Amino acid sequence: AWQGQGVGSQLLGAALEVADNWMNLHRVELTVYVDNEPAQALYRKFGFETEGRLRDYAVRDGVWVDALSMSRLRQTA
Repeated sequence: AWQGQGVGSQLLGAALEVADNWMNLHRVELTVYVDNEPAQALYRKFGFETEGRLRDYAVRDGVWVDALSMSRLRQTA
């Protein structure tokens, strides 16, 4: 019900702010199902890139589904 209202962008932006400026993380990674295209678009908007496909990653509704491994590397000056 929250999709399309900018909530994900606000939350991810806040999490990356903490990762970058409080925790000083160089790398943030995540896993997302291949059919969750809205989430993938959000992650790309924040600089995440696909690193690989995880075949038969999990069983969902009785069927094996693939996932993508994505990461974002913090750019340092």
